[in-house]
Amino acid sequence: MNYHVVFDVSQNSSQLVIFALIILFALLPGLIGWGLIGSSNATEAFKGKFFLLISFIGVALSLVALISVSWEYYDVRKALRTGNFQVAEGTIENFVPMPSGGHSTESFKVGTTSFAYGSGWGSIVFNSEWNHGFIRNGVQVRISYRDGDILRVETR
Repeated sequence: MNYHVVFDVSQNSSQLVIFALIILFALLPGLIGWGLIGSSNATEAFKGKFFLLISFIGVALSLVALISVSWEYYDVRKALRTGNFQVAEGTIENFVPMPSGGHSTESFKVGTTSFAYGSGWGSIVFNSEWNHGFIRNGVQVRISYRDGDILRVETR
């Protein structure tokens, strides 16, 4: 029986687009501010400066997030390409799913290797958002991982 790839971080570059879109969203208050700053009304002009400040902060934080996630993406992709990872192969045991309310961790074991991950917003490695029922007790898997991050999940 062959393994089938159900998650591969190197095929996850579309996540980077989300962070680029957040930058565009952060520009919206700046557009409002730009329109208000030229107002002859002092209160409206002050509001315009406030909106510009909010926009600047939002764009700066979004850029930092984009750079951070891009760095992570290229780093883990390089790890897969160069073989800088470990592999756990076997049957999933002790699976603890994410509670319906979220804000916790999923965990499981494959042989002697334990895995745990959260909802993972802002991360491109395997997390509960990517687990569409692939990880559950009794499933035969081969998991490529590095430093606790799951880079590839293959199931039989």
